[in-house]
Amino acid sequence: MRTKGLLTIFCTLFLFQQSCNRKEKDENAGKGGNATLNIVMKHHNESKNILNGKVYIKYNAQDAPSAFDDSVNCVSVGGVSTGTFNSLKKGKYYLYGTGYDTSVSQAVKGGLPYTVNEEVNLNITLPVTEAH
Repeated sequence: MRTKGLLTIFCTLFLFQQSCNRKEKDENAGKGGNATLNIVMKHHNESKNILNGKVYIKYNAQDAPSAFDDSVNCVSVGGVSTGTFNSLKKGKYYLYGTGYDTSVSQAVKGGLPYTVNEEVNLNITLPVTEAH
């Protein structure tokens, strides 16, 4: 009977340790890798009209957070406002962007979850809509 109790305790501790290790593996997003995210906001399928764009990023997230880990101001790349995050690792991220669409004279915003599966140069379209 005592052996059965010790076996149960050992198995419970082993499973707990494995679940902790899995969580650490799942939460590996962030700085320190080789991925580059080039993010272009699009409103009504257009990206060229977004001014004063800013893109925010949250590491290890798939839902809109209350706070972000980093942000970049968008710069013109080939006439398109682009926000770029460098040196990221594989993992789950939440992206959020804000800007001003000159074609409709309105502020725009939007977010989406994104998973980096390879540490390469990635081009991402971030859909935005009127900010109410």
